[in-house]
Amino acid sequence: MVESLSGRQNALRRVIPERIREAREARGMTAEDLGGALGVSRQAVSQYETGQTGPSSDVLSKIIALTDQPPSFFVRPRQRRSDGFSAPFWRSLKRMDQPARMRIGRRLEWAADVVAYLEQFVELPEIDLADLQWDSARGDDDDIEEIALRVRKDWNLGLGPIIDLPAILEFHGCILIRERVDCEDMDAVSRWQSGRPFILYSADVKSSPRVNYNLSHELGHLILHSGIEVNSENLPRIERQANRFAGAFLLPRTTFSSEVISTSISYFKVLKQRWRVSIAAMIYRCRDLSILNESQVKYLWRQMNMLGIKKVEPFDDAFESPAPKVLRASLEMLVSRGAQVLDDIHQAINLNPRDIESLVGVPEGWFSTGKVVPFTPRPRAPLS
Repeated sequence: MVESLSGRQNALRRVIPERIREAREARGMTAEDLGGALGVSRQAVSQYETGQTGPSSDVLSKIIALTDQPPSFFVRPRQRRSDGFSAPFWRSLKRMDQPARMRIGRRLEWAADVVAYLEQFVELPEIDLADLQWDSARGDDDDIEEIALRVRKDWNLGLGPIIDLPAILEFHGCILIRERVDCEDMDAVSRWQSGRPFILYSADVKSSPRVNYNLSHELGHLILHSGIEVNSENLPRIERQANRFAGAFLLPRTTFSSEVISTSISYFKVLKQRWRVSIAAMIYRCRDLSILNESQVKYLWRQMNMLGIKKVEPFDDAFESPAPKVLRASLEMLVSRGAQVLDDIHQAINLNPRDIESLVGVPEGWFSTGKVVPFTPRPRAPLS
């Protein structure tokens, strides 16, 4: 029996409207941007993304090319828990424009998809973040100091400098993604996804002191502000609390304060090399703990201004922060042990290979340079 034309059409996979929006936002495009590139109106794009109308074959082909995703991306739904994703902790709702927030938010979602795939084959580190009864509206700075000390105690970190913070966070269950974000106003962002803490931070920031502070700030959000919806009213408060946590976590009150014995920039350079924390962050910490009085703090700021080191400090490039390892090692293990082949991984995660490479941290082109075992012919056994 010859299959009817209508039967063949019904067998075609339907485009999922939300996937068009996801692909657009992940590229930092507004509906107007995409409409202009497609030669259609913004309203037409909105109708594609809500399912009111479907794009023609020609328009869909352009969407695939513009968003740089495989055709299967648009017809296969994601298996995600609808209640498993908290709001990201953006440091600024004013400086960072909406398309940039949407783009980076989608990157975080895709990182969760990658983790969900890997967890089918690999046991990732268990989550070990303190479960606290903390009220961000009522808690004070002393509470935050105690919480930071508790995290150090729970993680057996002692009260000295923290050298390899990315490795420590990964060991205790945080998923770290380091990639270029192409956004001056975003050094790092975090959120809880499917029961796991995720931190995405900028690969453009090479300085270990800056990375340490950014990661500690996000750790503060993950511990102190789980379940809080960020808005313009509470953002200043929760940002200040995350900053306080970062200072308390990196520079414990008792040990750090005992080492501040001079107000010269030369001495603070020595402290920076020891504690791997920026001079600016140490000055703020001295002010918060009243180690130095207001005139001494102002004196330090004047020294930094005169030396021109407020934006780029000495020793910023002396300690390069180690890259995250867990996702990369997990993916490489799947391939090296033959558990999965590269094409299976690509098809299962259902993203452009370059996006997977960036999120996981493998070199660009890794999916196209898979190892091939050469064939060495052997002679047949002699016939009897």
